[in-house]
Amino acid sequence: MEKYEVIIIGAGPAGLRAARILAEAGKDVLVLERNRVIGPTVCAGGLTLKNFDFIPKSIVDKTFNHMALHTAKGTYDVDLGSHPLYTVDRGKLGQWMSKEAQKAGAKIRTACRVSEIKEDHVLVNGKEIGYDHLVGANGSNSTVRKFLNIPVKKTLTAVQYISKTPRQDLEIFLEDFKNVIKYDWIFPHSGFTSIGMGGWTNNAAMLRRSLDKLCDKLSIEKTKFEAAHINFDYRGFAFGNRFLAGDAAGFASGLTGEGIYPAILSGEEVARGILNKNYEYHGIKHLLKMKSSQEKLLRILSINWYIPYIIFNNFVPLLLKRRNLCIMINNKYSIV
Repeated sequence: MEKYEVIIIGAGPAGLRAARILAEAGKDVLVLERNRVIGPTVCAGGLTLKNFDFIPKSIVDKTFNHMALHTAKGTYDVDLGSHPLYTVDRGKLGQWMSKEAQKAGAKIRTACRVSEIKEDHVLVNGKEIGYDHLVGANGSNSTVRKFLNIPVKKTLTAVQYISKTPRQDLEIFLEDFKNVIKYDWIFPHSGFTSIGMGGWTNNAAMLRRSLDKLCDKLSIEKTKFEAAHINFDYRGFAFGNRFLAGDAAGFASGLTGEGIYPAILSGEEVARGILNKNYEYHGIKHLLKMKSSQEKLLRILSINWYIPYIIFNNFVPLLLKRRNLCIMINNKYSIV
């Protein structure tokens, strides 16, 4: 039977980062990806400065020093100051990360369907492959998480159109909360625009209808529709010789839906833990502290639709005039 020291299921940011770190340390690593092409996935492709601890700015599509914030009471030009926002094509990001992992020595196989997971091997396209360590980095519907019998009860749904209609500004919409708690975005890229909405999974149909109305209102062509679940139900990441990273572990933000940075950082942390049994996981402790603060705020916003309405339509305009207070809130909740 073919065997590897580490098998990683999923060639997203978490799996590819883990593969690179492990391969650079001399581990025999195999990454299994179910899709034929690495990279493309349902994602708006937003980045913040902290992502550049891991990836180069050269793969960025666009940089934004200002953001248009739309509320029911008006539109505000938000100066992002020392916290600019960026967009990246997820296909380009995945290809860059896969090349770096392969240069380090990791093996990557695409079009590989993992149909069964056992204590010491996985069944891939009908073939058994053994492992010493297994990493589940295969998203919100992770087969590894299911094998570990870890439920997923806290999810968001993101719906978006990849549109050919060009847009110049990065825009966030915090307007209507009466029917569904949500936020909307427009993220311009090189050659396309992501326009989407995120909200509770049980409101997915309403999100799609609201997104269609927004596109029609702004005369944005609805070229390609995409939807995905976001798992933010964290219940642990290390289970003996098996690990979860990224969305599989529930590291994504329940407040903003941000998933790229938590995926990359948790992938690196899992790799460090495999290499050193005494590793203290400072990065994951940081992620969990950030998640805890964000989800406390999310619970407050979800008590009643009138709470976010009051906050975003009355307090936000006042906050934007007090830069130091904005910085303090952002430092606490890591919004950008």
